Amino acid sequence: MKKCRTPLALLLMATLCSPVAAQDVSLDTMIKRQFVTAANTRCQWFDGPTTLALKAGMLQTRNSALNHGVAPEVVYGALSKAKAAATRADCRNPALLAEVETMKGAYKGFVTRNRLTLPGLRAQWQADRTQMRDAKWRLVQYQQTGDVALAIGLYGSLTQQTLSVMVQFPDGRQPYAARLIVRDPHYRSNGLVNRSAYSVSARMPAGFSTYDLSIPARQRRETSIALTDAPRVNLAGFTVEGKYAGHQEKRDTLRFDFPMTTTTAIAKLDPREDIVVAFDFDDGTQYARFEAGDFVPGLVFVTLPSPYGGKL
Repeated sequence: MKKCRTPLALLLMATLCSPVAAQDVSLDTMIKRQFVTAANTRCQWFDGPTTLALKAGMLQTRNSALNHGVAPEVVYGALSKAKAAATRADCRNPALLAEVETMKGAYKGFVTRNRLTLPGLRAQWQADRTQMRDAKWRLVQYQQTGDVALAIGLYGSLTQQTLSVMVQFPDGRQPYAARLIVRDPHYRSNGLVNRSAYSVSARMPAGFSTYDLSIPARQRRETSIALTDAPRVNLAGFTVEGKYAGHQEKRDTLRFDFPMTTTTAIAKLDPREDIVVAFDFDDGTQYARFEAGDFVPGLVFVTLPSPYGGKL
């Protein structure tokens, strides 16, 4: 880890909220973003949406550091030092004010983006801000485990979404209920990073117990959708590169909706941890795992106000 020579060195922040590639993982960038985020609490340079985007950018670089093997004690220790250094920042420092203006400009460019892909260790979140009023996946992680297709995320319009899980079991099998299971930080301060392959199993995933949070779905409904990470196509079935990919076939699908307050529980997880979905059948329970990953940065992206006055 590089040592920060002066507080001012922390102000040289990378582009706000830009996606972080594996080769660009940098503790320095994470520290700089934390410094500016913490200093803004006192200096009040940014409005609410810009502040949220700045915090999301910091979390994204934090998650990348953890995903690429930086020890948690190093990551959180560096964040703590940056936060402490921010308490001594001069809000009127010319170099600092120039950086603030740069970040405001970066935010204006970021918020005009329509889509964002947030890769994790083994899965990715896809965020979509297009067609504001249409009901669609706004933030989604797809998974295909054997002959079971699944997806989890935010579904709906840009102004009204539901935290949902959709699933297609083979042979017409239909669970009567579903639950989201996440680590309870009051019970376990650290979660297990489960490296085993994703699967749908009758056994509770490793690291979880009855002491963890178990949130039942508040609604079960039937729908028809293609649960697949397919290339985006136009009405004629062509990709943006002009290649014909056709349209994915919709299938009968079960949708379970959960309280939006559950997003708070997911936000507290290490990005490498699992989000578990338990599907209850008459003859037992089947468990599926998803990666927590960059859920929070994706959530911020899809809930930021549209720069087009509601005409996305």
